[in-house]
Amino acid sequence: MAARSDNTSSRSGSNSPSNDPNEGSSAPSEISTIALSLLGTFVAARCLAVVSRLATALAAPLAGFYLMSTCPTNESFDAKRELKRVLRGDYKADTDPSKPKNFLEKALAKVNATLEAEAAAFAGCNVEIIDLLGLVKLASINNSITKTSYYFLGAVNKWRYIMAKDFPGKETKND
Repeated sequence: MAARSDNTSSRSGSNSPSNDPNEGSSAPSEISTIALSLLGTFVAARCLAVVSRLATALAAPLAGFYLMSTCPTNESFDAKRELKRVLRGDYKADTDPSKPKNFLEKALAKVNATLEAEAAAFAGCNVEIIDLLGLVKLASINNSITKTSYYFLGAVNKWRYIMAKDFPGKETKND
């Protein structure tokens, strides 16, 4: 009997033994798998970016058309009514401590708001409405009695209160 060597291999041309089970198979290497994954991710990101730009390009004109078609008219802004709402506290948050809570506080706030709004209308408060590209309108009421400006935004068929700001009075010095 011929002696057998443990180092013999059935592979021809191989001088050293190999423990790699994938040797000779056509399985992709780890680097090529990572490279293909990165390439796929890059292509998917580019596709999403294009779709996002397309959606924005379509949504922006539609939103502009909607705002233009629902922009309130200048005649729909009733300065006295809006001023009463602000002075009554209708636009204040429910957690605001200065907002009237019970019936008596609400009634007094309503009477006070009516008196102040009527006085402002009698004194000739200045109302300005600015049209911003037909999309929205900005209205301001300048009350010369309280030296306060009230700002409203007109959009989507409604006028919304934005803020009130005190403006300094014109003081003249006598020398």
